[in-house]
Amino acid sequence: MSSNPSPVASPSTTLVERPSSQKMAQASTESGVPPPSTGSKRDYKGFVAGVFSGIAKLTGTSFDTVKVRLQTSHESHFRGPVDCVLQTVRKEGVSGLYKGATPPLVGWMVMDSVMLGSLTLYRRLLLENFFSKPHIRAMTPFSGRQTDPTTLPSFGHGIAGIMAGTTVSFIAAPVEHVKARLQIQYSADKTKRMYSGPIDCVRKLLRTHGIAGLYRGLCATIVFRSFFFFWWGSYDVLTRMLKEKTSLSAPAINFWAGGISAQIFWLTSYPSDVVKQRLMTDPMGGALGDGERKFRRWKDAAVAVYRERGLKGYWRGFVPCFLRAFPANAMALVAFEGVMRGTTTPCNPRCKLIFPTLEPGLATMAAARHMRRTSPITLLLAALLAFGFLCFLLSPSPPAANAAAAAGNTPPDLDSSQIRREDAAEHPLSPPTKPFLKSQAVREDGHAAAPPVEHYDLNALTSTSDAARKGERVLILTPLARFYQEYWDNVVALSYPHELISVGFIIPKTKDGNAALAALEHAISVTQNGPVAERFASVSILRQDFEPPLQSQDEKERHKLENQKARRESMSLARNSLLFTTLGPATSWVLWLDSDIVETPATLIQDLTGHDRPVIVPNCFQRYYNKDAKKMDVRPYDFNSWIDSATAQQLGDTMGPDEILLEGYAELPTYRSLMAYMANKDSPQPGREMKLDGVGGTALMVKADVHRDGAMFPAFPFYHLVETEGFAKMAKRLGYEVFGLPDYFVYHYNE
Repeated sequence: MSSNPSPVASPSTTLVERPSSQKMAQASTESGVPPPSTGSKRDYKGFVAGVFSGIAKLTGTSFDTVKVRLQTSHESHFRGPVDCVLQTVRKEGVSGLYKGATPPLVGWMVMDSVMLGSLTLYRRLLLENFFSKPHIRAMTPFSGRQTDPTTLPSFGHGIAGIMAGTTVSFIAAPVEHVKARLQIQYSADKTKRMYSGPIDCVRKLLRTHGIAGLYRGLCATIVFRSFFFFWWGSYDVLTRMLKEKTSLSAPAINFWAGGISAQIFWLTSYPSDVVKQRLMTDPMGGALGDGERKFRRWKDAAVAVYRERGLKGYWRGFVPCFLRAFPANAMALVAFEGVMRGTTTPCNPRCKLIFPTLEPGLATMAAARHMRRTSPITLLLAALLAFGFLCFLLSPSPPAANAAAAAGNTPPDLDSSQIRREDAAEHPLSPPTKPFLKSQAVREDGHAAAPPVEHYDLNALTSTSDAARKGERVLILTPLARFYQEYWDNVVALSYPHELISVGFIIPKTKDGNAALAALEHAISVTQNGPVAERFASVSILRQDFEPPLQSQDEKERHKLENQKARRESMSLARNSLLFTTLGPATSWVLWLDSDIVETPATLIQDLTGHDRPVIVPNCFQRYYNKDAKKMDVRPYDFNSWIDSATAQQLGDTMGPDEILLEGYAELPTYRSLMAYMANKDSPQPGREMKLDGVGGTALMVKADVHRDGAMFPAFPFYHLVETEGFAKMAKRLGYEVFGLPDYFVYHYNE
């Protein structure tokens, strides 16, 4: 979030003092040369007053945090500004709304000082060197009613705003960069955050990327601050109008003109701020280890915002920003005007601006009375109160156990229940191995109140062809008996946003299963502690609580005909246990991916969901060395995706209730049409679809609602079918269609 320039005193203030003689003023006007200027002697006041203006802007920090999180998060993370506030307070406390407040507090003090001081300087220089000349003033837009050569026209105020905005950008860019990175750290546990604070963030950025890394987004900051033209131009116009049309006092005019002009500024500049925030919160990459850098230029970030959310993406988070603009800048004006009045003597010509209708004596008395109302003691007390409030908001909360021990309720040592609470997940859809526990309110009688009720609107859950852009969550499920590193590398390489992917495994209690578990846990540890972009939303591991029928996972043993019924019924039990344990109310799609699928397109999830089919499966092939051709070749592998035949149906009619039909065995000639043999390997059309009656589970994509409606993997003969083929039959009985992609290939491990 960029800092906002602090409004200054009425921009129509005469920056060049008028000569005491009316005759001299007239002569100066006629000659086109402004009277001698003493404005430079008062330029320092803008720098001093800007410090207090920057402190006053802390009132808008909570709005700023909400704005940045909405701008940089996925649409599925927060439903809107109110939801963002509620989630932040619930998970991180009120202080979570003030994350990253230290850099802007210090930064705003410096930035507003530079901004107001340079703005005052540029106004004076523009007036003295350009706009006091009649021929230049005549060419100035909208200056027909602003003919006084001793005042800067509104257009000149806008130009001064651009110049001051460019100047302060060299201070604002690193401050806002650090602030933005701190604000998008969502973890309530400080040990899990990449940056412990602003100093740590600066140190890491400098160590890994140097000064250029700290100043990332400088050009975007300058582009954003070029819209200060509208801020200061409209501020001058509003000030003139309010002064002419109303009887408001000067502070009231500054208050209303500053607040309204700030909102005009955000209406014109907000899209550029969204792009700036995306650029500043993009992973730096490299040695920092925060993920892979996505945006090299300002244009890349702008295009990404449009591609992900369309035109409305440029306005995400606008509501809290718009609400913040008026009060934050109105408070900045109050602080600025208070300091300016405190540094103004009763006889100063500025007094005539504040009290233009009073005689000199009355003006002196009014100024004196005003000074008594804003005495140094009052300002000091206000500063101390503001500092105390800031310390209260930013001070870390004590751990629950220490707080309880301090209150005398529990001993300092953590008991088992406390450890369990601290180890509990922060979200109800977290892995089942880390249970979700909510804190329960305590009734007046001392007993715990009933736990809260969670509401989930499944009608709002979507499964569409535009899954990634709509933030639809995908659950990848894999029954795992042996671990292949190629399988895991392929999953990590999937280009679907990993923050939308949860992964689940079920592993048998066998010697091979124990070895697979150890290898899997190592691979998970590397990924989940690696670059942020590669980390999955969650990973669940289940241990199978029943003995598998086959202790050996040798390929020949697994595919013997006599082993198929017991093996596939056991697989059904494993799949159902995994599905019913991990499927949550936010899941849109379920991808069943076998552990020996080692090669797929990186866009596998987008490609399969793009067909928007209830059940869809690609063709599974296997790469092998063809000894006859003496080269690598491919061959069909999965024969469980098929179109039923009359022969198979007649064969089923002759079977007993516990017998099953299988494909790929000469003993059971079903004469079904196998998708494995329908591929066009010479001229493949990956998008070509065909309706199926049976499916394999090598890479099976299912809409989560199909499972929710009751389609599971029968562990018993269902129309003489079990496991994935039985699932396809069950889905069709529920009214869902089943599809295959004969020319879209995934590849099985070659044993």
